Formats: sequence, C-alpha cells, structure tokens
Amino acid sequence: MTTPSSAPPAPAPLPWLSPGPLPPRGVAQLAWGLAQPLLGLRVIVGDPALLRAAAWPVLLFAGFCVLVAMGAEDDASARLEVFLDTLVTLAPAPVILFGKTYRRLAAAARVPLGLSPRTADMPGLRSAIGDAIRQAILLGIGLVPVWLAFELAQELWPAGADAFVWVAWALGGFWALHWIVVEALDNGHTVDPAAPSKQPDPYADPWFVQIYQLPLLRRFSGLLRRLSRPWRRELQLVARHPELALGFGLGVAAIIAVPFAALVFRPAAVVAAVHLLGRVDEAAGAAAASATVVTAPATP
Repeated sequence: MTTPSSAPPAPAPLPWLSPGPLPPRGVAQLAWGLAQPLLGLRVIVGDPALLRAAAWPVLLFAGFCVLVAMGAEDDASARLEVFLDTLVTLAPAPVILFGKTYRRLAAAARVPLGLSPRTADMPGLRSAIGDAIRQAILLGIGLVPVWLAFELAQELWPAGADAFVWVAWALGGFWALHWIVVEALDNGHTVDPAAPSKQPDPYADPWFVQIYQLPLLRRFSGLLRRLSRPWRRELQLVARHPELALGFGLGVAAIIAVPFAALVFRPAAVVAAVHLLGRVDEAAGAAAASATVVTAPATP
C-alpha cells in the first residue's frame, strides 16, 4: 500500500498582485503601475469590510438608474436603453457624490495594504465640485496653444495635414490620460495625524505651466498655474515617476473606460492609488534616510 502523496503547494500569487515595495525605475515600474488596479480589486474582494464599503456607491447609483428607467418607460428594452443613457450621462457624478465614501475607503485600505494607519482626507462637497470644474477647464484649454500651432502648421503645409491630425489626437489622448492619473491619485490621498496641519507648498510649477513660460503665453501659464494648484503633489509625482504614472494610468483607464465598469471598478482604482502613494512615500523616506546616513559626519 503506497503512502498518499501530500497535496501540491498552492501557487504563490504574482508579486505585483500583492502589496509590496516599489520596484526599480524603468520597465519594472511601468509593469508594477499597470498591475495596481488589479491589486486594488484583489485586496477589496479579499477584505469583507472593504468590499462592503466599495459596494455601497455601486448599489446606490445603479439603483437610482434603475428607478429612473422604471419610471420613464414600460417596455423592457426601452427601460434598458434609459438605464444605460442615465448611467452614461451621470458617469462623472459618483466621483463627486461619493467622494467622502471613497476617501474613507482609502483610509481603511492602508492597513490591509501593509501601510501605516492614517485618517481620511475629507474635502467638502463645494470643494469637490470646484475641483471638478477646474479639472474640466484644464482638460479643455490645456492644449489650446498646441492645437492653434497645429492649425497654423496645416495652413502653411497642407500636405502634412493628415500627419498633424494624428499627432494632435495623440497629444489629446496623452493629456486625458495624464489627468486620469492625477484624479486617481487625488482620490487615494490620506492624512497623516502626526504631520503638521499647515505646511509650506514645496512643489514646483507643473510641466505644462513651465512650457508656456513665453512672453506671449505668460498670462496663459499663470491661469494654468492657478487652476492646477489643488493637484501640485500629484503632478510632482507624475513628473518624478513617469514610467510608474504611465503604467498606472493605462491600468486605471482600462477599468474605467466603460461607464458601468467605471462605477464598479473605481474603488479598485482608489485602493490602487493608496498603495502606490504609500510605496512611493516609503521609497522617498528610505532614500532620504540613506542620504542622511551617508552625509552625516563621523563621530570622533
């Protein structure tokens, strides 16, 4: 009689789908950033408290869309069409209406992600609406000088019009992806109770303000500076970690491209942002501590 063999060990999860430190710069950070929304989804599904918190906005908003559809039409196919139209039309609303829920989710996710506990950053409804308006204006006017330059180039060189159109669309897509990253990171911010309540602004002007520092565009760059002030910390992170921001942006864009999917998976993007911000802060703290040790004078 043979002895039964032991069960094979369970496969270890992929390292980038589990909470862990920030990898080195380059392709590793791009892939790590790309995997963060899946990590966020995995952490939410594995934690009942986070799952309940994440499900509340989804059920409430979907229920509202169902009620609108039920009251508008009698036919099932017509109700489905109204449901989808309402969902698409009001797709940006959950970010504003459930902003505090997402902020509480961000604070609750830190410990399951292996990070130190923090409290939720709770902006008011007026602040959330104002930020949404500012971001919409930035999205609309940020590339206006670039578009005007392309229009002029097409007039001067009609043969290259098709190429200019493709380049313009590529820049527009990059600009939209840039702000997807910024908004997702903003939703993942928490408050360190030990940090001083009032701190000086250490952040430099973002890149899209600096490139317009020309005599004819100085007023325009000043407008962009004022509009972008609420997101200085996120913009600096994007500038310092471009590969990480690109991967994270592509991952978030993939899960929020469809309106209903955006509603369902937005909490995963919030938790992913919490993990990314926490690991970037850890890496920055470790680098600062290492620099302090290296530069400290030897004790006689």
